Amino acid sequence: MTHARRLSRPGAIAQYAMYRTTLVVALYAVSLVIVRAASAAGTEEIASFRFVDAARNPITVWYYLPPAVDASARVVFLLHGDSRTGRGARDLGARYARDGRFILIAPEFDEGHFPGDTYSFGGMVDATRRLRPRNDWTLLIIEQIFDHVRIRWKLKATTYDAIGHSGGAQFLHRLVLFVPEARFARAIASSPGRYAFPTPAQRIPYGMGGTDSAVLLTQAFRRDFVLLLADRDTDDRVREPEAMAQGTNRYTRGLRFFATAVEQADELRVPFHWQLRIKHGADHSPQEAIETAFAVLAERRLDGR
Repeated sequence: MTHARRLSRPGAIAQYAMYRTTLVVALYAVSLVIVRAASAAGTEEIASFRFVDAARNPITVWYYLPPAVDASARVVFLLHGDSRTGRGARDLGARYARDGRFILIAPEFDEGHFPGDTYSFGGMVDATRRLRPRNDWTLLIIEQIFDHVRIRWKLKATTYDAIGHSGGAQFLHRLVLFVPEARFARAIASSPGRYAFPTPAQRIPYGMGGTDSAVLLTQAFRRDFVLLLADRDTDDRVREPEAMAQGTNRYTRGLRFFATAVEQADELRVPFHWQLRIKHGADHSPQEAIETAFAVLAERRLDGR
């Protein structure tokens, strides 16, 4: 198993088990597109389905279904990076889902329907970087898909786990910060390229200015969130000035983001349950990052949480 050094102890996980009505989900047009499926009971299924979100954007959702799945099965989201390939993400995570016997969900946010930074910034801002209405945020699609898969496979799960690498980590840490009702049990963001710093000093999408940041952070800091960094992830392109002001590369930006979070939690005098993990000797390789992330995710199950 791949190991990462633990820099902070996890606290109790804040539970956000909220009842969701299935009526809204029933309005979504969904058609199954089988890539490779099992026909006999007790064999795995590797396939995809078409999901249409509340804004009528079609999304291909790639998934892995373990053999003999039952109502108690766990759900894990794996969010792709700038490659925009949910199929590639699913294929990277399938063996971990097979070993852990959980349902793996990898939605694909294609460039055509989620252009530019729409995906990595969670659909929170428009082309002029103005805050969009909350109901239009791409972040909320994860919750919609979770409702759908619960109905599709008649699951009892009230929470899901989520892993995002690179662009997917940009998306995921914003879900943690800005969607307090999100039903994740543990979220692991691996080497985001840019951050929404947990402070009102910078505006969205690079900070939390323009929101009720104190209320959001009080809730976010209680969640089970892990920031996973690689100490050799220092070869990065030159980005926009706002991103470069956060640090010259992914590793330094991540360290500053986490340090800012610690400072803000202390200033707000609220519990801080986040963790920072550093994988030594690793770069931005998605294969190594995903392996480490699934090892960190497995710890939660071993702890009985």
